[in-house]
Amino acid sequence: MFDSVRKHQKILQLILLLLILPSFVFLGVSSYTGSGTNDSDVAKVGGDVITGTEFDNALKSQAQRAGIPLEMTNSSAFKNNVLNQMIQQKLLRSELKALHLQVSDARLAKELLQFPEIQALKKPDGTIDADKYRLLLQSNGLSISQFQDIKKAELMSADLQFAIAAKQESVNSEVVSQKLISAYGIEREVQVMFFLADQYRQFIKVEPQEAKDYFQAHPSDFQTTPTVDVEYVVLHRDPKFDEKEYSKTADAFANTVYEQADSLRPVADTLHLKVEKISGLTAQGLARLDKAHPLNQAKTLKAVFSDEVIKSNKNTDAIQLPNGDLVSVHVTQYNASKTQNYEDVRSGIEKIVSSKKAEEMAIKIGSDQAEQLQKDPKMQVSGKEFSKPIWVSRVKPLDLAGEPLEKVFGVDPKELPKVVYAKIPGSGIAIYRINQTRSSSQDSKVQIEQFKQIAELNLQNELSAYFANMRDRHTVKLLKSMQ
Repeated sequence: MFDSVRKHQKILQLILLLLILPSFVFLGVSSYTGSGTNDSDVAKVGGDVITGTEFDNALKSQAQRAGIPLEMTNSSAFKNNVLNQMIQQKLLRSELKALHLQVSDARLAKELLQFPEIQALKKPDGTIDADKYRLLLQSNGLSISQFQDIKKAELMSADLQFAIAAKQESVNSEVVSQKLISAYGIEREVQVMFFLADQYRQFIKVEPQEAKDYFQAHPSDFQTTPTVDVEYVVLHRDPKFDEKEYSKTADAFANTVYEQADSLRPVADTLHLKVEKISGLTAQGLARLDKAHPLNQAKTLKAVFSDEVIKSNKNTDAIQLPNGDLVSVHVTQYNASKTQNYEDVRSGIEKIVSSKKAEEMAIKIGSDQAEQLQKDPKMQVSGKEFSKPIWVSRVKPLDLAGEPLEKVFGVDPKELPKVVYAKIPGSGIAIYRINQTRSSSQDSKVQIEQFKQIAELNLQNELSAYFANMRDRHTVKLLKSMQ
């Protein structure tokens, strides 16, 4: 229900380009108000904060939205990406507030009627059934005011984005577009030479104190995973039961686990169910259990690892599983995260330090060599050779991306041959030699498609600049490392 709020907001999809996601995908309604900072807070944006709970919920929501395993949310790259999006969302809300943008009730009502689910609530006189509207939103975890605040925020952000996008109209000039198409279509002959950490690892020695220093400087990297030991009972949806009989049994199950929440024994005895035990359950489930197991289901894990269940020592409510079964879980032991013993992780730390030192060596040697090549691009490099030449362009970049792409295409064609270099995070350094250019021959249809891409890229650049400016105008402070 209401997937279109998250997935089919065409204006936001086209213009925001993943800079800002619809409001409640990540932050939920609680994020619309600021609070003082505490030890669990992740970042401060102006007078607002991103709390630890808020951030954890955002990680889980993004993982579910993208259809990726929850364990991938532990990577620093994933965390940083989500945090940056949350920061930009906070910045946008501050900007909207400062600009005093408003959405009229008439415009909001018209927008809400775009939802088929809401249109279906119309009464014969054309008005919306208020009670059914309220129940519909409640089933999606929202109150009326919360949902309408979210829609107003989206409409205001769309207004702001259109104002920014209006500056792009000048690109529609045929002369300008032809020049841009020509620039983006020109191909460059490129050769590459790599200086990578793996090539220098054999020369690295890690001193004992270096490993200890790294351990002490990065304690959060060596935390155990929080686990729980649990008991659980399952009420199977027996196909031999008729619907009325099963409904009655299911009600008894749900009522008993709630009313006698200190133990699962009462419901097990009443309905002749087996109390089963599992130890070492993580928030991502257990690999040793089948994927369809009740304790590997997202709804079950969310309930089990909620503060309410862990701190209260009570049963979870009855949880309906995808196959129609019901399950309730009781946490018997919570094993909090703690820093691992140094000796248990020493060998792993030595590998990490060795990799970092090897990367530093690769970057130092590579950058020194690059500086020599910049003086003489055709100079021979001892023990190294450039790759075979390949032709690339901005519309056919092959494996060029990010800094290497900008470095290669930032070279003035009049200065060729030319050497540039760029760091490869976590690996080392790459040196690129640009030898010559040539024009590509493409028909008008291809050029039109290229122009569309150019217009979109220009809009991205305009938006990126705007958000960079917003970040400069509002104090953004990171309170926790994402490493």
